[in-house]
Amino acid sequence: MTTENEKPSKGAEQILLAQIKQEFTAPADAIEQYTDLVAQFAEENKVDINEELGQIKSGQEKLLSQYEEAFRENTKSDAQKNKSAEEYSELRHNLRTPLNAIIGYSEILMEDFEDDLSESCIEDLNNILSLSRDTEKAIEKFVDFIKGDLKPELSDDSGTSNVKNAESLFKSLGDLDYSLEIDESLKDADILIVDDNVTNCEVLQRRLGQHGLECRVVYNGKDAIKEVNRQTPDLILLDVILPDINGLELLKEFRSNHSADELPIIMVSAFNDVDSTAKCIKLGATDYLPKPLNGTILMAKAVASLEAKYFREANRKLLKELHIRATTCPLTGIFNRKVVFDHGEECFTNITKGLGSGFSLLSIDIDFFKQVNDTYGHPGGDIVIIALAKLIEKKSGSNIVGRVGGEEFMAIIMDDENQSINDFCSSLRVDVNNLLIPFQDIKININISGGVAHSSDSIGFEEMVNVADERLYKSKENGRDQITFD
Repeated sequence: MTTENEKPSKGAEQILLAQIKQEFTAPADAIEQYTDLVAQFAEENKVDINEELGQIKSGQEKLLSQYEEAFRENTKSDAQKNKSAEEYSELRHNLRTPLNAIIGYSEILMEDFEDDLSESCIEDLNNILSLSRDTEKAIEKFVDFIKGDLKPELSDDSGTSNVKNAESLFKSLGDLDYSLEIDESLKDADILIVDDNVTNCEVLQRRLGQHGLECRVVYNGKDAIKEVNRQTPDLILLDVILPDINGLELLKEFRSNHSADELPIIMVSAFNDVDSTAKCIKLGATDYLPKPLNGTILMAKAVASLEAKYFREANRKLLKELHIRATTCPLTGIFNRKVVFDHGEECFTNITKGLGSGFSLLSIDIDFFKQVNDTYGHPGGDIVIIALAKLIEKKSGSNIVGRVGGEEFMAIIMDDENQSINDFCSSLRVDVNNLLIPFQDIKININISGGVAHSSDSIGFEEMVNVADERLYKSKENGRDQITFD
């Protein structure tokens, strides 16, 4: 306990006061949450308890309002000291009155609507009653404090100085460096400030500019839309109240064209209440900043939003690159073996289900490719493979073409009434024969051999592959530079 020689400091009293307020507001706010859960169940299940819930909500609102007023009036520097016992009793009575309404109507709901409410609702109402008792204790503690009957404890039973530790903690926090290190990659970020107050814009711009961030400023919704359409910013700081289009409508407009991943938007407003914040977040806001703005929190949230955006972009690029690596041939850029085989299996499965049309599988091999490598080296061989891949891909149009081995290619050619597979292959072979591939100071000419299998002659894609390969080898045995169909 405190002695005359060891009085608690002003800081210790402030810490105790903050604890007292927290002990009240935490259960009082939780009562609202549980009431909303009961109201949601009642609405979904058409249980008519609107009057009782209305009384509970009204009591909760009055409780918070009256406590805030009492707290403000009795803790300010010029607050009246040494009130009469009647005045303290009246204060206690006024704070308890809305609490009694909350308790009374919660008990009525539990008694009169027990059969209509779910077990979870009954549990929620029990929680409201329990929280109400906690709130009542917090009211008593608050009144005891302003009466002077409650003083900060300098130490607990074990001799630990809790208040001194707390004061020491906050003192140490005051010595912390609150400056933010902005990554160089963020300093090119494009931030759009939308606020009709010139002073607000200047403050935001200066605070962000101090850290090397570039800002654009507009003062109304129409200009904001024009700026976003002209160039999508990396971040928007958007005021809720604007002269033409309110910030919430503007938020909905931006979200209709830009996802939260693509365009983070932080709402800025003097409406610092839960409902306003929740509405902004529900409409797609990335975050919410209450006015008056705190410079440290502003920078922390702006940087966090930008970092998250850039991280997502980098992650998307990485996933795209990994997908490309997993599906394409690194030398030619066309599909790899896995894609060709997966697509072939899918096409054949669709046929068996009556969902797809027939198709041909063309297997191709470069004739005497070893001689190309021996003559021109692997760089020459690579040039030849790349040139042939581009030609086959161009000739095949939207069909799937892939490199499945060293000098081996496969193409899945869907049936086309305008061109038979025979005509396609004949045209391809002629184009290959006429292909002159530049390498250093010469031009390389090649031939191909191939084999074709059709889906109508096979029981599965694996059989088509085997048949096409057998016909490819048959083409080689018969002199090469040809494509075999049977």
